[in-house]
Amino acid sequence: MTLAPAPPWEDFLRSHFPGYLLPESHRQGIDAASAARFLEHLNQRPDQLRLLLLASLFAARMDALRDFTRVHLPELVRTLHARTEVHARTWEGGYQGRLDVRATLAHHLNSGPTRFVTRARRRRFDLPEQILLRATVRQLVDELTKLRLAGITASYGWSQEASAHEGNLRHLLASTVLREIPEEHPDAFHLKAAAMARHEGYTLARSWFLWLDEVESIDPERRARLLAEGALVPLEDHTRFELAVAVRLLQALEARLVATQPGRWQLERTAVLPGRAELATLRRDDGARLRLFYNQSELDAGAVEAGTRHYLGHTGRMRPDLTLRLSRPGAPERAVVVEIKHSSRTATLLEGFHEAHLYRLEYGAWLTGWPQAVLVSSGAIPGTPRREDPVVAVDWARWVPDEVVDGLLEGL
Repeated sequence: MTLAPAPPWEDFLRSHFPGYLLPESHRQGIDAASAARFLEHLNQRPDQLRLLLLASLFAARMDALRDFTRVHLPELVRTLHARTEVHARTWEGGYQGRLDVRATLAHHLNSGPTRFVTRARRRRFDLPEQILLRATVRQLVDELTKLRLAGITASYGWSQEASAHEGNLRHLLASTVLREIPEEHPDAFHLKAAAMARHEGYTLARSWFLWLDEVESIDPERRARLLAEGALVPLEDHTRFELAVAVRLLQALEARLVATQPGRWQLERTAVLPGRAELATLRRDDGARLRLFYNQSELDAGAVEAGTRHYLGHTGRMRPDLTLRLSRPGAPERAVVVEIKHSSRTATLLEGFHEAHLYRLEYGAWLTGWPQAVLVSSGAIPGTPRREDPVVAVDWARWVPDEVVDGLLEGL
């Protein structure tokens, strides 16, 4: 059976990674060059950069995490080697524990009738490969917890196993012999010992230790390779199309500004994750800026939201697919909203056009330029944008028209 070719917007998105980090996604590796282009503009946000690389690592190596957590580590914990040491203790006037009769008798014969000696056996699990093992398990628990608390992992999508692995590792660390291994920071000596150990669990622990170290690398090539191997994209095709529209809009705006005002604008990207701010910002040296928001309630509520809150008790917010906010020194801020429909059905496109008009009315105080709202569809749209229309519609094949870019950047 021959698969249908991917639509053009899918090919575009694949070569322009959007930094997607929401859990409803799946792994889709990208080329290192695309990863490097994205990372160039994310360096201003080290917290997001680390989360992005960490998620990419786990997405690319979830099978290895499963093998380590469910197979090799539980088996290894049951057979960990220990060194037994005997510790002597001298007591005065009484004792607790196992009496060393010979040593105690020696004290008594040498004018020490109230002294007693006991001996206790202690197991030590501080072999170098086991120190590396514990440190790796501890770090895996910590990093999986960070992703969960950031809302990046969940019980579906690429990370549906992550919470189970986190729980298993946490249980093994707290309730097995792992807790008796000293906490030390592994070095080359520990890594070498793990490489020479016979059990595959040590081999995997060493691999995970080194993989996690990759996340901390400052080498651009290593970062790009890590991101490329585990890049995530949305599960739903309509969400992927929304991101393709957003990335192409940002690309068109940046290209125009770089061409007309060279050296004055800087692009800053963010990752698409819960609690994010803007998707990207284009900033000029005099303080002017364009901020692109994705699927967020960014503008002040208008009459529709105020009415539904008053009459119906509805406290939800309207969320345009894209909101572009434009500001420059000495001028009021303005905005443009974009409604996106991944469809060629006339009824769906009509619905989208009506929604775009609703946004125009709801956020009219902000929408002071042209166009005020835009519908973008994956299916063909016969008409072309007209300057006299406050709301226009464009299909993917023509997105982004030069006249729309002109209108969006007017005054900048």
